[in-house]
Amino acid sequence: MLWFYIHCVIAIVILIADAKGTLEPTVKKIEQKLGIPVYYAPSDSVDLEINDPYPIEGLPQQDTFNNQRNNDESNS
Repeated sequence: MLWFYIHCVIAIVILIADAKGTLEPTVKKIEQKLGIPVYYAPSDSVDLEINDPYPIEGLPQQDTFNNQRNNDESNS
């Protein structure tokens, strides 16, 4: 039962550190102390800004069934 509570405390500590923004620097320091060669992308390549990922190109068109139905009614 003790393992469950230890797991919960560790999870809460990780969530709080991530919310404060101190998790990544801490992990990097631990990796350096252990000698783990981990390479990160430069920070300027990560901070890309996407203004509008899904631009609307023109107005939505009416579906073909209604177009055909309206054309058939107007021709009659």
